[in-house]
Amino acid sequence: MLGVPILLAAEAAEEGSRSFGLNLNFLETNFFNILIVVGILFYFLRGYLKRVLGERRSEIETSIQEVEQRAREAEQELAVAKQNLTQAQAQAQQILSEARQNAERVRARILAQAETDIAQVSEGADKDLQNERQRILTQVRLKVVQDSLARVQQRLPQELTDDTQRQLLDQSIRLLD
Repeated sequence: MLGVPILLAAEAAEEGSRSFGLNLNFLETNFFNILIVVGILFYFLRGYLKRVLGERRSEIETSIQEVEQRAREAEQELAVAKQNLTQAQAQAQQILSEARQNAERVRARILAQAETDIAQVSEGADKDLQNERQRILTQVRLKVVQDSLARVQQRLPQELTDDTQRQLLDQSIRLLD
């Protein structure tokens, strides 16, 4: 930077020896003018630019820290959510297992009850069948006895003699003793 004012002074001295006038060389004059303007702007705006850039840097750093903090919080929440998901899956498996066990117990109980009911019905049917057989057998015996008595009553007056009656009575008396 110090080289610029010296350069300008040297050029002014050189031109002063020639004469005062306009320099019409466009490239040469623009370059020096731009250097002068940039130098003045840098000198006067240096504090302002440092302050503005410092504030901007501080805002960016704060934003980065906030984003990093949010990222850490999001990671923690993700870990908690994963843990909750794992617990929920374990509970779901446990509930499903218990439901299956309960269903199996109910199924076994229903089957046992059905077997008991079938056995009772079968037993009742067997008893009914046996009672029916007994009733039919009793009716047949009764019919046989009635038929036999009817025949005996028909034949008895013809075949029963006094001797036969005495023998029957004597035999009945012996049986009673």
